[in-house]
Amino acid sequence: MEQVAGYRLVALLGEGGMGRVHLARTASGRLAAVKTVHGHLAADPLFRERFRRETLAARAVAGPFTAAVLDAGPDAVRPWLATEFCAGPTLAEAAGALGPLGAGPLAGLGAALAEALASIHRAGLVHRDLKPSNVVLTRGGPKVLDFGIARRAADETLTDTGEVIGSPGFIAPELLTADAEPSPATDVFALAALLARLATGRAPFGSGPAHQVLYRTVRGEADLDGAPTDEWRVFLASCLTGDPAQRPTVAEVLSWCAERSPAGAWWERDPVSGLVRDHENRVAALVAGAAAGLDGAGAPACTADARGTGSPAGTADAGPAPADAVPAPTDATRTPADAVPAPTDATRTPADAVPSRTRPVVPPQDAVPYDGEPGRGPDRRRLLAFAGAALVAGGGLGGAALLRLTEKDGPNGDRGAAPPTKTRWARGRLLWTRTVGDLGPAGRVLRHGGALLITDAASVAALDAATGAVRWRHPARDVTAVRPLGDQVHVLLSGLLFAPELLALDARTGNRRWSALPDRPAGARTSTAPDGQSAFFTVDGGTTALVSYASDATLWTKRSLGDRPWRAYGFDSRTGEALWFHEGTRAAVTGIDAAGGRLAVGLRLPTRSGAPAEEPLFVLRTSGAAPRPEPEIPGGAAYPHAHPGASGTRYYARGGRIVAVDLAARRTVWRRALEGSPTVTPSATGGVVHAATPGGVTALDARSGRVRWSRTDVGRLASDDGSVDDGPPLVADGTLYATGPEPGREAKSGEDALWGVHALDALRERRLWSVPVEADGPFRAAAGGGLLHVCADGTVQTFTGPDSA
Repeated sequence: MEQVAGYRLVALLGEGGMGRVHLARTASGRLAAVKTVHGHLAADPLFRERFRRETLAARAVAGPFTAAVLDAGPDAVRPWLATEFCAGPTLAEAAGALGPLGAGPLAGLGAALAEALASIHRAGLVHRDLKPSNVVLTRGGPKVLDFGIARRAADETLTDTGEVIGSPGFIAPELLTADAEPSPATDVFALAALLARLATGRAPFGSGPAHQVLYRTVRGEADLDGAPTDEWRVFLASCLTGDPAQRPTVAEVLSWCAERSPAGAWWERDPVSGLVRDHENRVAALVAGAAAGLDGAGAPACTADARGTGSPAGTADAGPAPADAVPAPTDATRTPADAVPAPTDATRTPADAVPSRTRPVVPPQDAVPYDGEPGRGPDRRRLLAFAGAALVAGGGLGGAALLRLTEKDGPNGDRGAAPPTKTRWARGRLLWTRTVGDLGPAGRVLRHGGALLITDAASVAALDAATGAVRWRHPARDVTAVRPLGDQVHVLLSGLLFAPELLALDARTGNRRWSALPDRPAGARTSTAPDGQSAFFTVDGGTTALVSYASDATLWTKRSLGDRPWRAYGFDSRTGEALWFHEGTRAAVTGIDAAGGRLAVGLRLPTRSGAPAEEPLFVLRTSGAAPRPEPEIPGGAAYPHAHPGASGTRYYARGGRIVAVDLAARRTVWRRALEGSPTVTPSATGGVVHAATPGGVTALDARSGRVRWSRTDVGRLASDDGSVDDGPPLVADGTLYATGPEPGREAKSGEDALWGVHALDALRERRLWSVPVEADGPFRAAAGGGLLHVCADGTVQTFTGPDSA
């Protein structure tokens, strides 16, 4: 096994512009992160001198909340640095599970990080890149990492003029304008930006392209809305002022936070403690696997076992796992549609980096939340303590015997056959995760602007789509439908005991704007008969239509609900004021649509046993002073959107075929037979409509129905339209999202097919990126703004492409 000085290298964790970072063990069994410098830098005398001085200073840093520098070899042929290995999630990873921190936990975190900065400054260093991804939450508390870009505040002789090191949103404005040199005040600014991010769920200087964030930083436009208290808002604003001389000192920040810190440490409790245990288990599995000879120091960067095992200290340039860290495809395995150029060190740039000589740490790409089972997985303490002994003694199986089987093991624990050569593919990035619990059969996952709407059995909640922070939560039971539109979110409540009710919530705050219950005029033919408990609703301009009916889904409902008629109600969408009412006859409603001043209601009329059901489309003109019926469309219930007043083309899946219907003319434009039971997107994207069958995904020309392309190596990821099993393929922003096996591997079972998600160019079939998803399925999914949200097993995971900001 490869060694550096007295350190045995276990696995490669990452590689960047400065060097490679390995998980390693000392002869006594202690875990460490060992960085080795690239040869071309080692040959530079100026770099060696800087490296020598920085490591000497970093070794003087000591404190409970900093990752210790253990040893260094600046004069070795290949210079190296060994630091304490910290197993746990970064603050960036944990933010999704925590949500915005309250005043007490925020003060505890601020005090710990201020103490860490104080120890760094006592050694004559300025960190200069404090941010959530450079802080790891361990069982002993937060640990500040990344001394690879720290330097002596009093020694400027080895730093290039004009060098800017840091991350947008956390860089102090005086460094951007070159009005001052790095100082402890620049770290106070970064600390306040970090705390503001954890308190509000948003970066204080916004998101978006780096130049926009930097511009807002220089202008001093900090967004502190959502701070726990006014006192916190004032304090953070004082730390984020543009004048470094006006900011509190680190000692003052420590004192202020310490006075407000709670007695207990919040990182010792769930969900953080669970996340820490999960990371420790992964590290233990990795070490034991190396002890058993499953992986070694030569393992490729960020293999399945190497990712997400904690963040190594002192790895400023250990960027994300290369998207192409697999063997290059051969001509026999290369797929032109999927091929992506392999990034080089000169072109691969972390999403949060600004031009610098050292690249900042980014959080692991596939971190997954703790699953709530403390007993799951191997005994991390025994493995962390003793697995290294087997490694040092010669690679026995003592540590590995404690592990559950991995996908590399056979059913009897034997090593399986070597996996086939993988094709080169771009890997998506995990942005955040949040535990939302079991959504139940009526749950929804919807995108609306910058918000992700989550509906479960007890509430409707809006999360910030980019961060996972909770914007608002509105209690609401028996939700059967949710439809966001503009600045409102319409919610339909229905149940077995009560008539349907409509709510209109403010999309920004979640506050109730209005609610409406069916209220029949006194002149209704059956004014004494109650409404059925089933309902549909739709919105057309300024009118919201609610249609209630008695379900005929089962014999029990038919007998218990009797001959109740279907009824339609019109409400003002802004105020909830009742506008009109119409009462029909006894019938089940199969679907509705509103467009062009008309409400179309698909009906299934009662029939005698065995007789075919009549399914007309009832059309009600609602634009006049009073609603009035128009001629019914026989057999039109199957296409409720095709009625007078409608326009455009809509696509349906009917009887094993995809049918394109001209809505205004109410005629079929084309039909295309597909095997199985297809689903289809109701509208086209760029002249293409997407259908899915059990055999794969197909893109059809929207005008002719001709097959543009078809893939059998991926399957449908359904958009969450309320029917997880029957929803159409998910397409957003020109991207089709699909499930499937790992690129280059053939799906041999249902489990293989659910390896993860693939983002495809919706028009040209080309794979854009892929990412594994930690879930057993089925998935509920939504997408928008370049983000994919997948909800499964009670957890939302949000992904984006490898090059997204």
